[in-house]
Amino acid sequence: MVVGTMADLATFATLLSKLLKPMHQIINNIHSYNRYLILVALVFVLYRSWTGWKGNKPFEKSDNTASVALLGLAHLQLLLGLIQYFGTSTIVQSAMADMGAAMKTPWLRYFAVEHLMMMILGIACIQVGRTLSKKATDDNSKHRKLAIWTSAATLLIVGGLAMKGLLFSTVAAVNGGM
Repeated sequence: MVVGTMADLATFATLLSKLLKPMHQIINNIHSYNRYLILVALVFVLYRSWTGWKGNKPFEKSDNTASVALLGLAHLQLLLGLIQYFGTSTIVQSAMADMGAAMKTPWLRYFAVEHLMMMILGIACIQVGRTLSKKATDDNSKHRKLAIWTSAATLLIVGGLAMKGLLFSTVAAVNGGM
């Protein structure tokens, strides 16, 4: 199917939504539990990169592996989130139906705009940190770049989840099942 007009795009989005709806709970659960793996990986990469940077330690294979694992988990999270955003989330669909009203409703605004932007920026920071550390020539520079960019990512991700109480909880638990 070639998408050429806005009507074609709307038809494609409707078809995609119908195909993915039955999988929403599975995708949502994986997306939810993957955040814990990401948080653990963030803490590990932060610890290794900050202690490596400040302690002038060599950039070891485990440092590289940890940053690759974090990046892979982050990309998986992004993919699952985008599938929900564009295909399965009734919260986002409700917000998109009337964006003006959604901007006045905190939960709709959060999922339609705030969560998406903060998480994409956080994942971009993880990607930039990984890329710059990979290109750096000396170990201290690798640790420093990874530490700085992973710290920025952590602030965005943790801050974006904590602002609505979702760091260690669910929407249903925090908002009575929205």
